[in-house]
Amino acid sequence: MTPEPSTLLRMVANQHQLIGVACDDAPAGGVMGIAREGWHCLCRAPSLQSWARLHRVSYRCYAQDQVDDFAAWLTQLAPDLLITCKAPLLPESVFSIPRLGAINIHYALLPNYRGGAPLLWQVVNGEQQGGVTVHYIDAGIDTGAIIRQRKVPLPQGSSERQLDEYFGNIAADMMPEVLDAVAAGYAGKHAGREQPDGVFARNIQQESLVDFIEWDDWPIEKVWRVLRFMEYWPTSHGLEGWWQRSVRWKVGEIRAASEAEVRAWYLQRHGRHLLVQSRQGNIELLPERHMPTLLRGVAEAGRLLVSRCIPPATP
Repeated sequence: MTPEPSTLLRMVANQHQLIGVACDDAPAGGVMGIAREGWHCLCRAPSLQSWARLHRVSYRCYAQDQVDDFAAWLTQLAPDLLITCKAPLLPESVFSIPRLGAINIHYALLPNYRGGAPLLWQVVNGEQQGGVTVHYIDAGIDTGAIIRQRKVPLPQGSSERQLDEYFGNIAADMMPEVLDAVAAGYAGKHAGREQPDGVFARNIQQESLVDFIEWDDWPIEKVWRVLRFMEYWPTSHGLEGWWQRSVRWKVGEIRAASEAEVRAWYLQRHGRHLLVQSRQGNIELLPERHMPTLLRGVAEAGRLLVSRCIPPATP
């Protein structure tokens, strides 16, 4: 389940008969849907739905409140195997349908970092080593029998997008051996009792990682890792004026700490850049041109101009 065709998906499609793909991110409709598809075309990066249409593969969105419909779709396809990655928890009525079962690709060395946000929590904890685990899906949260694992260095200062690509390529390299093992009937193995469960990688409840960070307590290096994982500063947090919200602000490097007493964080203009100032240090934000962000900024400026030109209604 992935919003865009990945290296892993293309590899499976090239070497096996792919009969269906699914995504848990429902496509936007109306004008936003057309705009998204248009942006994918300009970037020459097709969405999963358009890729499936091009390759004549059945496509479906998965929703937790439509499990029965999804199970009926999967039953009609009659697959040998279901492969998931970064997907929501599936009920037994779904993962028991394929003849060979269902397997999941998890971007951590299970049983450590079970849960929905393994990459984030490895970054938060400053792990130097990460990995990919491919395991069978059962009724638990990433508790199924392990088919294969690979330990690799965890690139420091990488964004979630970069880590997704990095671990996705590793998973794609592992997949031929995994699929051969599954086809041969390999049942996998559970982690030994000597291995503790370790950190549970829960999904965060905050709307943005900016709100998740403990600004007054975390060292600046830890703050920097999490902001780099986010990659871009959110427009809803401290950006002033339509011009600042017309570009994307990419998280840069750590700069010298400010002498001013700052609680939490504060955005300060620094030439053409911005600085995220905190008690622990400063982190630069670099402007980056991005057409969808520019269009949103121009639209905001237009609304402001109209609101100023139209006098308020008198009672």
